[in-house]
Amino acid sequence: KGVRILGTPADSVDLAEDRERFDELLEQFGIARPKGLTVMSKEEAVKAAEKLGYPVLLRPSYVIGGQNMTIAFTQNDIERYMDVILAQKIENPVLCDKYLMGTELEVDAISDGEDVLIPGIMQHIERAGVHSGDSIAVYPPYNLSDAMLKKVVDISTKLAISLKTKGLINIQYLIYHNELYVIEVNPRASRTIPYISKVTGVPMVELATRIILGAKLKKLGYGTGLYPNSPYVAVKVPVFSFEKLNDVNSQLGPEMKSTGEVLGIGKTIEEALFKGLVSAGFNMKHPTKNNPSGIYFTINDQDKSEIVNIVKKFADLGLNLYATHGTANVIRSVGLECTDVARLSSNEEIFKLMDEGKIDYIVYTGKTDVESISNYISMHHHAILLGITVLTSLDTTNALADVIAGRYNEFNTELVDINNLRKEKLKLKFCKMHSCGNDYIFFNNMDNKINCPESLAINFSDRHYAIGADGVVLIEKSEVADAKMRVFNRDGSDGGMAANPMRCVAKYLFDNGMTGENLSVESSNGVNRLFVNSFNGKASSVSVNLGKAVFDGKLIPSGFDGDIIGKELTFGGKTYNITLVNVGNPHCVIFCDKVEEADMEEIGQAVTESGYFPHGVYVDCVRVVNNVTIKLRLWEKRNGETLSCGTAAAAAAVAAVVNGYCLKNEIITVKLKGGDLFAKYDENGEVELDGTVKQSFEG
Repeated sequence: KGVRILGTPADSVDLAEDRERFDELLEQFGIARPKGLTVMSKEEAVKAAEKLGYPVLLRPSYVIGGQNMTIAFTQNDIERYMDVILAQKIENPVLCDKYLMGTELEVDAISDGEDVLIPGIMQHIERAGVHSGDSIAVYPPYNLSDAMLKKVVDISTKLAISLKTKGLINIQYLIYHNELYVIEVNPRASRTIPYISKVTGVPMVELATRIILGAKLKKLGYGTGLYPNSPYVAVKVPVFSFEKLNDVNSQLGPEMKSTGEVLGIGKTIEEALFKGLVSAGFNMKHPTKNNPSGIYFTINDQDKSEIVNIVKKFADLGLNLYATHGTANVIRSVGLECTDVARLSSNEEIFKLMDEGKIDYIVYTGKTDVESISNYISMHHHAILLGITVLTSLDTTNALADVIAGRYNEFNTELVDINNLRKEKLKLKFCKMHSCGNDYIFFNNMDNKINCPESLAINFSDRHYAIGADGVVLIEKSEVADAKMRVFNRDGSDGGMAANPMRCVAKYLFDNGMTGENLSVESSNGVNRLFVNSFNGKASSVSVNLGKAVFDGKLIPSGFDGDIIGKELTFGGKTYNITLVNVGNPHCVIFCDKVEEADMEEIGQAVTESGYFPHGVYVDCVRVVNNVTIKLRLWEKRNGETLSCGTAAAAAAVAAVVNGYCLKNEIITVKLKGGDLFAKYDENGEVELDGTVKQSFEG
């Protein structure tokens, strides 16, 4: 007796855990919570569930980690659960709450009993019903209105002060039908404290410790209320140890099963999620025609109405769909192809598909009876041995589809220094320029501030949700030329030597008084000379010397020996007359009579995925109009068919000359979807390319 206990009073801890006392506190402020009752017997539990309406959440009082929690959908579920709980001879009542499947929020706050600081609010990817420790938490919230955000802050402040909090407090909320409910309040530190502290820069443990010892929050230098958001998106992704715990049911639910967590930080939620999922051990596979991916669904009846939109996303991404009979019928009902797979209780067909490499992802929300769970555990263990990702939440599955669609990989995501996080978003000036519709976003990076242009290409190149372009170009300092150019495709991959962007770089340098009309630009292919034609003091067209054309198959590079000029080769079961030429980029030129009718995607994929081109190749379909005019359509693996491409125009002209269709030392007009470019192949074997360059806008 007489020893002072630091921190939040013990009575406040009891107030937060005692159902009746806590309900009285919420009623004082008009704060909603899911309806609930306390029960001590199986009969009381059944009556409570019937009164509240199924499904219900059952859990003992005074537990941590969701131990012994369950969601009951039927009377049998309740009776089975209560038999287990009552066998433990509990002293405290079992809590029976109406289960609401809504959006879950989590708040970590610091209070001195008078003021409250909320460093951050997290939104869970998975809806309520999955333990917060097993949920993917996103900071800041990704679809929370300002009005709801204000309500969360107001209620959190009232609860923290009412509970006489001295130090840390964790509050979990549920949004259901646009109504905010309090799930639970924990007047203590939570597992998300390190996560929020790192991404916001607020030393929560240090501040809480100083408050416990008597300091006032207002004097600690971090203010009160909601702390300003970080410029980053951060996600906490749980880590599981099921590869070591072979016989554990890995289905996510109210009881916590994760053994750790990782932190993913990015500029967008998709980038942050990609980092987090990969770090947590997910195998992220992007499907291609020659290397397709497959996803297997087995969904319980109550979830079947939700899977259609999710399945459509995976189908649009090119994944092959597999499902058990009932789930497959739902998928086919919306016009999607799906392969039936027998239930594991019938045969081991799913094991065979996994062993054959046809399944890369498994989504299971199946039955919860003993036999079904046993079959699931067996399938899950087999999947883990093969490195197959298994998901038991449709919300996580939906997030996975968005991440795959984001086209992120280990090479186009920004490496973030967690010890030197930016305080605000980096503002970058840009201009968008194009030549014949081949458009790029240009950044002046002479100060070398941009450290991950690959992710900029992903974020800004999308034509529907961003600026829109064929890629991103950095203009940098060079020791051997007037400037250096680095090109990145829409998916963040290296664009190599690109003639149209290089000519646009020349326009940028000339228009901004950085060079004269004669200049040089360095690229990954060396240094090229350019000449600017101006109008009213601005570059209107630019010509570039691309150097000597290369025909040797090994130098293209390709799997062919010697010069490949006008040879018939077969790709994808069809024979084409092709010429291979490298003019800074490798090109496979195909001459055809009806270029307008060519299926560029089919031809392009057949050539690029043939295995003959280790570093990729541009596929150019050409029709000869006359000896100084050709028509060109082109396809590139990273960007698909584009309106124009400078090296493609040059390669097509060179191929037309060496095959005897066009004249050497003459300017050849190359007609593309986006306009005309002009190429000349001279007696020295060098190629000159000319054409208009235009600035669309800047920002």
